[in-house]
Amino acid sequence: MDGKVQLSFLMQVPATLQDLHRGHHDKGRYFRKNIRKFNSMIAFTSMAGKVNRSINNGTTPPTFSINGQNYHSIGSLIPTNNERPRFVQLYVYDTDNEVFNRILTVRSDEIINKLETKIMSELSKMLDICNPLAKSFCFARDRFADSEPSKIKMRLIRNREKDGRVYNLPTASEVAILIVGDIDDSILGRDIIIQSTTNKLKRIDVIHPLYLALQYPLIFPYGEDGFMTGIQISTRYDLSGTRKCKTISM
Repeated sequence: MDGKVQLSFLMQVPATLQDLHRGHHDKGRYFRKNIRKFNSMIAFTSMAGKVNRSINNGTTPPTFSINGQNYHSIGSLIPTNNERPRFVQLYVYDTDNEVFNRILTVRSDEIINKLETKIMSELSKMLDICNPLAKSFCFARDRFADSEPSKIKMRLIRNREKDGRVYNLPTASEVAILIVGDIDDSILGRDIIIQSTTNKLKRIDVIHPLYLALQYPLIFPYGEDGFMTGIQISTRYDLSGTRKCKTISM
């Protein structure tokens, strides 16, 4: 945009992910061939939309069609009765069997490839170390041991004191806080609230800075911020200070 947008360079990809992206070995080849599936295994949110199912009547190859706008949703911290954990629940619930549970989210059977298991184990450990979102949900998991789960809610903080894309990467303390007890509606704004048990999915605001990091952890392994309101244009671009528009649009 002719110098209006000034961002720092991306950080070096974690060694685990770098090896899977570039490695000329069985793990690397299998990962690259199934990269979308692996991202689905570790994503915090689910893709949602109005799906047109009538188009698949058996006369054509399978087609995925949605009407209107697609969006991302986030559910409860722990699954309801008789349901397998999915998405963000995999970071909190039954973590002793985390790798097995993650693989089952994209499989119709319980026959698991050993190579798949090894890759999934490495990715889970990588996120636990470098991703502040994963760390925050692990913190929620630890709190379940100390408090009654039904009273725990989690808030993903939308506001930042600085633009994380320019100044620094978000930390676990900036990304989320746990709230025990009732939440006053007046303080919620447009942040994402995740309850411990609920049957309802909460839609994520598209201008939340974590919108993309929640859906694509393989692209944003450090939980980097995306677009948010109020990002200033470069001061070098507007030295005179006369421009009416001072912020960058989506």
